[in-house]
Amino acid sequence: MKSIYWSGVLIAAAVIVTVLLAANPVRAETTQFERLYGELLARYWHPAVRINGVETTVFDYARMKQDTQRPDSLFNRTLQAIEFVDPGQFKEENHVKAFWINAYNFAAMRLVADHYPVDSIRSLSISLIKYPWSKQAIRIGDKPYSLKQIEKDMLLKPFKDPRIVFAVSCAAVSCPDRTAEPFVAKRLDEQLDTMIRRFFKNPGKGLRLDRETRTLTLSWILKKDRHLFQENGQNVLGFVLPYLEPDVRSWLKVHTVTIDYFDHDWTLNDLAQAD
Repeated sequence: MKSIYWSGVLIAAAVIVTVLLAANPVRAETTQFERLYGELLARYWHPAVRINGVETTVFDYARMKQDTQRPDSLFNRTLQAIEFVDPGQFKEENHVKAFWINAYNFAAMRLVADHYPVDSIRSLSISLIKYPWSKQAIRIGDKPYSLKQIEKDMLLKPFKDPRIVFAVSCAAVSCPDRTAEPFVAKRLDEQLDTMIRRFFKNPGKGLRLDRETRTLTLSWILKKDRHLFQENGQNVLGFVLPYLEPDVRSWLKVHTVTIDYFDHDWTLNDLAQAD
């Protein structure tokens, strides 16, 4: 009798879940994409190695490429899941941001995986003009998107959050380190701030302070997108300061420095490129 009772309970629970998912298909599809994308990151992410002398987290693109060859693979299931998402239904700001950041980063990985082996996302194999950001990279719902469309139109224009340019990955050594987990709405602000804080601790690509020469060398990202950090009377240094260690922040507040920028290393953040 007990087994019959619990079987009935399980069946009822399954019916309820099915009804809820049917009533909110967008949430179901997004959860599936988030879950599969999270599995993809965890599978192919690799802790920091050195590439051209710079410490950076990487991905095992060689294994990822093998994954793309099988129709039922994790990579292709992730690709199918994002194609069924309707982003127009998202209402909560951090949910929208997290989805589009993840979509951008997955699309960048797809460009690389589709053309691998390459040594850079700017490879001629991906774009003959070395500008892959205008290429159609991913289909979401019934619409194709380029990386540029996602970054500019879906993220920067509506939200004007300068942290976004650190979160969307250019799949290169000089980009902020990727993590083994996707961005999620409920922890998005914490994830973004932690990522930038860690980035500025990397003296090979994020920030390097030479107190003797009073030279502050910053990521090229802060130069390329300087207009994003100069709103409301703020400047680049004003954006950087809150993310620094207290002693570094205090020193910079009382000393005048010359600001310089790292050269951007476009080498792919690929395990195969490790020194």
